Amino acid sequence: MPTRTERRTLVEVEPGTVPGAPVRVRTRDGLLAARTVARGTTHAEVALVATGAVLLGGDHVTVQVRVADGCALTLTDVGGTVAYDGEGVPCRWDAEVRLGAGARLDWEGLPFVVSTGADVTRSTDAVLGPGARLRLRETVVLGRDGERGGRVVLRSRAHDDDGPLLVEEVAAAGDRPVPGVLGGARVIDTVTDLRRTPDDDLADDPADDPAAISLDGAVTLRLERGGTLTRWLGPAAHLSPLHRSHPVPARPVAAPPAPPLVRLEPA
Repeated sequence: MPTRTERRTLVEVEPGTVPGAPVRVRTRDGLLAARTVARGTTHAEVALVATGAVLLGGDHVTVQVRVADGCALTLTDVGGTVAYDGEGVPCRWDAEVRLGAGARLDWEGLPFVVSTGADVTRSTDAVLGPGARLRLRETVVLGRDGERGGRVVLRSRAHDDDGPLLVEEVAAAGDRPVPGVLGGARVIDTVTDLRRTPDDDLADDPADDPAAISLDGAVTLRLERGGTLTRWLGPAAHLSPLHRSHPVPARPVAAPPAPPLVRLEPA
């Protein structure tokens, strides 16, 4: 199967042209199409929709997200993604995030299923400006119903002007479970929340502020420079407690509708 070229999807949010105007949303479609759902004076919501069957062997999806200073974006997936058996041909899914000063991105991804025979590399690269916040949920499922699942490498890199915030790589294969990584679990459900708030400051006594907190089977790690990484491993995505402890963000207020057309009667 020949390798398909990289197809980039762009979502960019900038301030409105005049004070009080809705933010401007610029998009470009690739293997995923971006559709604006709502816009407010500082906040936009955009949905990502697959334009065809993805991911096939040789596919390379790249999603570029840019949020300007002081703006906020909620990204939603219309449907989950399935990486199909590539018959030996790998595929990629890359997300490139750039957040300006005081910007925010909430991305609640739907399950990403790695079918038996698939070989996927999924990476997220984020750069955060001063005071920016990134909240990202990624749910990776090894195999469809009745399958053991293929191979996946998950890479996360995030930094700001002062250095790294998060650097992680997780490799898993459904047919070769590794003790201490997944064991018998099929689902890796992760919520990454990168920010710096007073609640993230470590207490004077480390025993009073443990680095890892377990709740409902999920483990939350406090990151050294602020923010948290919460992860749950389990047999099925619908059993994850993360949708309860980390609810989907509220939808932004939609821009007011255009006034109705006025019918002109002949004099």
